[in-house]
Parts: sequence; structure tokens; C-alpha cells
Amino acid sequence: MGVLESASRNSVWRGYEYYAAGKVHDLHRQADGCYSATVQGTVPKPYEVTLDLRHPRKSSCSCPHASGRQIVCKHMVAVYLTAFPDEAQRLLEEVQAEEEAEQAYEDACYERVCRYIGRMKKAELQQTLLELLSDGPEWQYDRFVAQNGLDDD
Repeated sequence: MGVLESASRNSVWRGYEYYAAGKVHDLHRQADGCYSATVQGTVPKPYEVTLDLRHPRKSSCSCPHASGRQIVCKHMVAVYLTAFPDEAQRLLEEVQAEEEAEQAYEDACYERVCRYIGRMKKAELQQTLLELLSDGPEWQYDRFVAQNGLDDD
């Protein structure tokens, strides 16, 4: 399993942001195929990262999240993407494609819902609205009451 597959989705995205912001410094490839670098985090002192490509969970970072644990943190991801910028570009394209597909799905659903509602009779609409308000979260009901001036009595 590779570095990106070993990290959480949040760590991958935050690592990409660190990479894009140029927070990785002093990147060195070691003879054993590992990489070392410093990554400027949110504290003044940069984190020390050693990235093991063969065994990503054996990598190390001095950040509080990863220190002493076998996880792949955002700083490790940033080092990986700095060492392999083509992977950063591939990752960005993959995320953009996923977002476009999700938006297309949401747009298609919205169109289907609009068509369905357009074919409903008034009584069906009224019943559906009442069910949504009574079965939904309390804040939704309260908001509906307040926005329609129904709490003035």
C-alpha cells in the first residue's frame, strides 16, 4: 500500500495543501529509497519527516499527531508530493473529477425532484410538507414557523 492509500482522506488533502503552499524544505533522497525533509507546520519549529516509500507506516514525523504512532500524517503526504509532483497533479485531477461527478449527480437529482414535485397534486404537496416538517429535525420546523410568521399568535 502506498503513501496516499495509507493516509486518511483528510491527511491527503491537507498534505496537498502543504505541498502547494511550498511548506516542504530540505528534501533529500536517501540511499535506501527513503526521503527526509522538514515541513513547516503551524508552529514556529518545522517538523522533521522521514518517509519510507516501501513501508509508509514505518515513516516518522515529529508532529504531535504522528509522533510515536504508525500513521501517515499530512506532513508525510506533503513530502511525498514534493518528491513526486506528478502524483500531486494526478491527485488534484482525481479530486476535481470526483467533485464534477458529484455535482453532476446532485444536479440530476435536483432535476428529477423538481419534475416529480411538478406532477404532484396540491393535497399531495400539503401532506408531504407536513410530513417533512413533523418528521424532520426540530430546528427545521421552528424555522418554518418563524419564517412564515406562524409564531405571532
